[in-house]
Amino acid sequence: MSRAAAPTFEERFLETFSNAVGVSGGEESVRAAVVDAVKDHVDSLEVDAMGSLVARIAPTGKRRRPHVMLCAHMDEIGVMITGIESDGRLRFRKVGGIDSRILVGQVFRIGSNGLRGVSGTLPPHLITRADREKVAAVEDLYLDIGAASREEAQGRVAIGDYATFDTTYESWGDTRKGKAFDDRVGCAALASLVRQRPPVPVTAVWSVQEEVGLRGAAAAARRVAPDLAVVLEGTASGEAPGMAPEESAPLMGGGPALTVQDRSLMADARLVDLIERTARQRKIPTQWKRPGIGGTDAGRIALSGAGVPSAVISIPCRYIHAPAAYLDIRDARRMVALVWHLLDSLTKEWP
Repeated sequence: MSRAAAPTFEERFLETFSNAVGVSGGEESVRAAVVDAVKDHVDSLEVDAMGSLVARIAPTGKRRRPHVMLCAHMDEIGVMITGIESDGRLRFRKVGGIDSRILVGQVFRIGSNGLRGVSGTLPPHLITRADREKVAAVEDLYLDIGAASREEAQGRVAIGDYATFDTTYESWGDTRKGKAFDDRVGCAALASLVRQRPPVPVTAVWSVQEEVGLRGAAAAARRVAPDLAVVLEGTASGEAPGMAPEESAPLMGGGPALTVQDRSLMADARLVDLIERTARQRKIPTQWKRPGIGGTDAGRIALSGAGVPSAVISIPCRYIHAPAAYLDIRDARRMVALVWHLLDSLTKEWP
């Protein structure tokens, strides 16, 4: 049994991180918030060349192995400003996996100042009935910031500025609503974990550019050179209308979801087994993520160096990669407890 009680999940981190803007390649605001949360609780803290935040935490005792990399990505999906029209409208392109159907009529926050803009297209009154049934192409959309000319718009935004959905964190009961829970919930769980000294050496990585190719974690893993890795993620829940029962796992409130295989990773069977047994011993409910869905930083970490045994623990969220998502705060608390007790299990059951 663990010599120390598990840390608590700090919900204030989730709220702060969720409200911060951090589209892939522009994670500075999120990183600053993470630094504020953990700087007084880690032994070293640095930003690598890619922009990932790397913290090292020495163990409570003299044990030096296994050296564990815990990773959560800071970036979120969004859009990038690519052009300014003569009438002041902004053209943009998608950053990360966004379904074009959700873009029309959304309010976005643009640039470091959080300028508001509305994504617009022709109203239904001005298009044919056939075109109303079509999904508007990104090329046909624009962001309207209320500018009347290119010159006015250029005084407020620049080509290359990022924009993200204008969504504010809210809570009721055990449900939490916010943007970018993929993966700000993992970032908050990791920030909560490092506030207490672990029983094994840990390097915590808040990675960049996961949503555009798992890039930051790949670079960080080569430098960290861990013995094993666990990625903390937010994943899609199976509660969408019309989904068959066999497609419906995992579910909000059912506990953290464990991965056996996805499009980027064959999870290490020994590590997954240890996670599952630790959860049973600690009476922490878990569930399985449906195989073959999505990909995470673990896929790139596993291939670094001579290979790194890797696993993923995820929080089921409704409506990820959309303007707002839901999660059950109990699952986040269970994630922190499970990872903490896993670190203790590694002192006894990992070579």
